[in-house]
Amino acid sequence: MKPNVVTKTVADPAEPEVLGSSIIRGTTVTFAGFKAPRTENVGTVWIQVSSTDASPALRLFPGQTLSWPSGIAGSFTANDFYIDVENAGDGVEAFFSL
Repeated sequence: MKPNVVTKTVADPAEPEVLGSSIIRGTTVTFAGFKAPRTENVGTVWIQVSSTDASPALRLFPGQTLSWPSGIAGSFTANDFYIDVENAGDGVEAFFSL
């Protein structure tokens, strides 16, 4: 089965944005530090589970990938994650696998 892919860019570095909708679901999410297919970010992106800048986050460098398995949680949806950027226009590509 082919994974669902979400590409998300953030316009304002001061405001984390939700990755996507609850329709997109997977048991593992792989994040890639790209703002568009084959276009790396300029700076660091932060992946978090809350919409505030002060929340804990995982760091994703330009071009880096990071997988996040759901474990016993069952599955994730795209609206479980918020994306925060250091540079306007940066973002992630997220691959949701079942």
